[in-house]
Amino acid sequence: MSQKSIANQGISSGIYKRPFFSRVKDFGYEFDRVCNPEVRRGGHSTFAKEKLVFICLILAVPIIHWLVFWLYINIQSIILAFQDMRTGEFTFYNFEKFWGELTKPLANNIGVAIRNTLLYFANSIIVIMPLSLVISFFIYKKILFYKGFRIIFYLPAIISGIAMVQAYTRFIAPKGPLGAIVKFFGGEMLGEGLLANKSSATWTILVYCIWTGFTSNVLLYSGGMARIPIEVLESAKLEGCGPFREIVSIVLPLIWPTISTMIVFAMTGLFSSSGPILLFTQGQYETTTLSYWIFEQVYGGGKFGGSGSYNLVSCTGLCFTLVGVPVILTVRYLMEKVDSVEY
Repeated sequence: MSQKSIANQGISSGIYKRPFFSRVKDFGYEFDRVCNPEVRRGGHSTFAKEKLVFICLILAVPIIHWLVFWLYINIQSIILAFQDMRTGEFTFYNFEKFWGELTKPLANNIGVAIRNTLLYFANSIIVIMPLSLVISFFIYKKILFYKGFRIIFYLPAIISGIAMVQAYTRFIAPKGPLGAIVKFFGGEMLGEGLLANKSSATWTILVYCIWTGFTSNVLLYSGGMARIPIEVLESAKLEGCGPFREIVSIVLPLIWPTISTMIVFAMTGLFSSSGPILLFTQGQYETTTLSYWIFEQVYGGGKFGGSGSYNLVSCTGLCFTLVGVPVILTVRYLMEKVDSVEY
């Protein structure tokens, strides 16, 4: 086989990935071929023109989507971050105020909010995602009553969040089933309950997030596992491969594109991870997160609303965006470095 055919085969199969700037040069060359008659070769000018129009139309969709649904919507928020709330003049006061709030002791609201937000994010990555993979694997292996388990794990996405919170709150109440179990074993609940104590409130809500966090994850991972050729698993079974080796050496590499996509999506919620704080504690007992802190700054937790600190909130969002975007892009770059298996 000639080197040209090998290269073409490699390009068609996606083995050779051209760098971003090389693809930009290719686009510029195609554009030059259309606009400059001297560059055109024979009867390929029409094809080059059609190809350029097709590329422009394809690129126009995400560009217009970004301009309309991100830039147009957020441009006012970006401007507010540099405006004085009373006079509307250009100022960096909002950034100074945000930095002052950020550098206060951890007991301050925003410090607690950042700590809790990172706890919810770690809970999603370290606990919920691995457990979702294990549950999806057992459902994929069609254990006894696997269809029922699939429905059970997806029920939190169907049932109202208020109903789920009420059921969970009643269960962990001192006079609820959990209190009865603790009392049966000779223990005693904390004061008014787990949600009314600073040392346990956040961890109690984290457990709730684990309980209700398998919904879409199980569906996506199960869908990825359903694509695995049955012949691969049968040959592994003939070789004496056990369940642990099967999931680590076969299943995870084959569904890596799904896992990497879920990790990148999870990273986008690095500073917006939260739980149903409003329904549980309304930010009391040091349970506030960044999302709820922003809600309180704008609307407040009381009957008469919040302070309407739109400028401070816009500044906060802009700062965390500037921190989060490089982190997300770095994680995405590292995920793409891992070779995925095509089948």
